[in-house]
Amino acid sequence: MTMRLLLAGLGLCVALALPAQELKKPKDEFPESGMATFRLRIKSIPTLRMQINGVSLLMGVDTGCQGAAVITPRAAARCGITEVFSMPTMGNSGRSESNFGLVEKLQAGDVTWRDFHVGIMPLDGMDIDGLLGADILFARPFYMDLRNKVMILGKIPDTSAAHEVPCYSRGGHCGVNIEVEGVKVPMIVDSGASKSYMSSLKFRGETEFRGFLPVATVRSTSLTRVEVCKIKSLTIGGAPLTGVEFIRDQEHNLLGDDFLRAHPIAVDMPSRRLWLFEPQVAAKPSDETSK
Repeated sequence: MTMRLLLAGLGLCVALALPAQELKKPKDEFPESGMATFRLRIKSIPTLRMQINGVSLLMGVDTGCQGAAVITPRAAARCGITEVFSMPTMGNSGRSESNFGLVEKLQAGDVTWRDFHVGIMPLDGMDIDGLLGADILFARPFYMDLRNKVMILGKIPDTSAAHEVPCYSRGGHCGVNIEVEGVKVPMIVDSGASKSYMSSLKFRGETEFRGFLPVATVRSTSLTRVEVCKIKSLTIGGAPLTGVEFIRDQEHNLLGDDFLRAHPIAVDMPSRRLWLFEPQVAAKPSDETSK
């Protein structure tokens, strides 16, 4: 089995220790239609070409990244972004200090975001310039179809044929409950994780050993023992959850890109609703939004 790398989902879901109001959040400017369609590029995770302060960058689209965005020190220097303060953070690699800088303008297609703070940190295991996070992705209705490489911000497609599931905000992330052999397991929808993971605290059943494979986080790359959970019953909102295989992890419960490839999703965080769609052929975005 070939497994793509687990990326920011495990390394960048940080809990900020200072009050949220000390971080500036983006001010968005959408077109009159109130929506924008983007053509994604799929690397290890979905990516999008955009501009920060007029400089073109390749950013990962990471629903599991807390905050507005993170960029590398090299990308920050190219964009003229300097460190303005730091604060303690907590991630999978333990407690550390994270630096933040101010973005004047971020553009993607017809949408602009202005005047907000981004984290500045090395993304050593990742061949991208940064990550677009949950504060931007979930600020308005959100739709993602990884099979057709499409993302829509500002509007949700017709949900009449979709399966609706309650969701919740968990530290800014999109959380949803699944049932594993009748037991509720809270999950984070994380497009920054190439695979789905289930913690040993939530699943103590049998696993199948798949060998040792390289796993990259924002800190480093290392060989990790891969054990796949042998699950007999798996549902979400009462419906069978298909096309997803869970790797047992020490602490993380993530619905990763294999889940998103099997089921396009729409999320409306203010109303705490999530919809699962059957894979479908999406309309081709215009050339302008594909850039």
